[in-house]
Amino acid sequence: MKKLLLPIVLLASLNAYSQVGIKTTTPQKTLHVNGSLQVVNEVNVGGDATTAGSSGTSGQILTSQGPGTAPAWQTLNTVSGSVNGAKYVQGLGEATATVGQTIDVPGVTLTVVVPAGRTQTLLFTILGYALDISTGVTSQGVFSLVQDGVKVSSAYVSKAGIFPNNAQSNLSVTVNIPSFNNNFIFPITRSLGGLVNMPVPVTFLKSVTLTEGTYVFKVQYSAWAGTAKVNVNPDTFSGYNQDKECMLTKMQVLIYNN
Repeated sequence: MKKLLLPIVLLASLNAYSQVGIKTTTPQKTLHVNGSLQVVNEVNVGGDATTAGSSGTSGQILTSQGPGTAPAWQTLNTVSGSVNGAKYVQGLGEATATVGQTIDVPGVTLTVVVPAGRTQTLLFTILGYALDISTGVTSQGVFSLVQDGVKVSSAYVSKAGIFPNNAQSNLSVTVNIPSFNNNFIFPITRSLGGLVNMPVPVTFLKSVTLTEGTYVFKVQYSAWAGTAKVNVNPDTFSGYNQDKECMLTKMQVLIYNN
């Protein structure tokens, strides 16, 4: 009879108060444990009266979903504030823009998918060069970051025509001034060339916050003055060492969970 007394008392307590306290006489929740807890097997969360809760998968962590909602198992790169991933693309071939023209930079297009029920912030870093290696004329234009056909950021870029070097030659010119009935000799210093078609690179950043969905980002170039190329292969530059990547347009994206 004594063996049955404790279970009966416990069940009566459950029915009366709907809360159980272990090492406490004032339980604050359905089960209140004032002490340590050892779980030898799995921990299941969620579920209902007819369905067992989830035990998650290897490597997942348990995260709160707020009051009144069961916690959920999540992989680490989906936790709020963490880096979900990183993306990188770079140019895949030359393209030319004439004055007043806007072109897509070949290869610098990225599709981003934000999972259902989530919000993510994307941090873009974009590096671009634009130049015309056929002449020594200067040029200027703009690189733009475009989201689904709409510009979300831009940065000015230019190319300088000629940078003289220090090698010079001394010339002279003779000028006759009749009123003085004499010739005057004027020295002239002339530069012996230098570096030409020197692009001035641009790097710019942009932060974009997105809700669930699929988004397409691309980089474009708009020519303001002078014809210019993007993704240039600098094989006509002095000392070229077969480095075909050095003037490619590049885009890197860090994706953060909100």
